[in-house]
Amino acid sequence: MEIGIQEHALYYGLLAKNACLMLGEEKGRRLMHEITYAYGYHRGERMRSSALSNGDKPDMRSYFVYGEWKGKEGENISTMEYLDQSSISTVHKCAWMDTWEKYGLMEYGPLYCLDIDIAIKDGFQGGFDLDVEQSKGRGDKVCVFHWNKGVDADELNETKAKNKDAYIRPFSFHVEDLKEAAERILAEKAKDRSE
Repeated sequence: MEIGIQEHALYYGLLAKNACLMLGEEKGRRLMHEITYAYGYHRGERMRSSALSNGDKPDMRSYFVYGEWKGKEGENISTMEYLDQSSISTVHKCAWMDTWEKYGLMEYGPLYCLDIDIAIKDGFQGGFDLDVEQSKGRGDKVCVFHWNKGVDADELNETKAKNKDAYIRPFSFHVEDLKEAAERILAEKAKDRSE
């Protein structure tokens, strides 16, 4: 069985739903915040490490070059604007949201959207800020991500073309990484309760 965005979204949505059902809404949502942030932060650290190991600075260009996922054609539709002082991504179609809607997980899946992008940015430690101006996960029609640093679009596209998909990790890896983050946070909580 091929594991893709849909399976990643399902795993997250079902994890969040069960956390909320077992712990109650408030505690379950807090737990998912911690899990999502830990998962995203670790991913950002890995992206930074990849950039540094290749002799690249952890800047906006590297942030876009060393991103670790890629959907299939048509799963996600977004536009990018690279301006002198900022970079803006507008997501019009999102396979995660489509999956949560299809499987009745809209109450739980979008918890992912509240933390994941800021966590990745924080883990990457690139000296730039990210403002999630709009989010489908909060009920907006599109997602709008606004970074406060610009990128030379030609240079970025040239680097991406040269590297192709060298830094893309399969979604089986991302599902496992999310699972490990959940296990780590749950083990820490269990340890704290036993002390």
